[in-house]
Amino acid sequence: MTGKGQPDNGLAGQVARIERAAAFLANGLSLGTCPDAAGRRRDAMPAKLIGNGLRELDLFLTDLIVEAGRVHRLGAAAGGDPGVHPGRRIYSAAEAWRRTGPQLGLAMDARARLREMRAAQNRHCFGRLRGEGAEAAMQRACADYARLAGEVLAAVRGRAGAPNFDTAAGK
Repeated sequence: MTGKGQPDNGLAGQVARIERAAAFLANGLSLGTCPDAAGRRRDAMPAKLIGNGLRELDLFLTDLIVEAGRVHRLGAAAGGDPGVHPGRRIYSAAEAWRRTGPQLGLAMDARARLREMRAAQNRHCFGRLRGEGAEAAMQRACADYARLAGEVLAAVRGRAGAPNFDTAAGK
């Protein structure tokens, strides 16, 4: 539990990790503050590296959504178990959003954006060269992953007053 009885169970830490990873990728694999150097680094990044970085962000968000669903179901009793079980792992944030989003009250239109981002990852991973506007699209995808992670955390915290949380907390 964190602050005001809100179940957190490490979700805020996962969101912070996604935000840092998204900033790192969008900035050309650096958290430096020089925009010119960041632009040169991004230009030098192979498409496969960008695709793999975006895929990692997708998996981080997938795990966050699965964990948020578990916390929502179990409330404060969820404990520190990350809730990822190898035999049942979901490998796409869009699929995790489809399965868990309605229970958390997440906007379902975000699933379409997640599917677009997953398609872009595959285009990068399998060697297509970046075209005009690809750098901006990659940075937008990084920002969207960070934003959507924040939405998941806000949804869980917003539902903290739901009966399953109050009951599990012994209220």
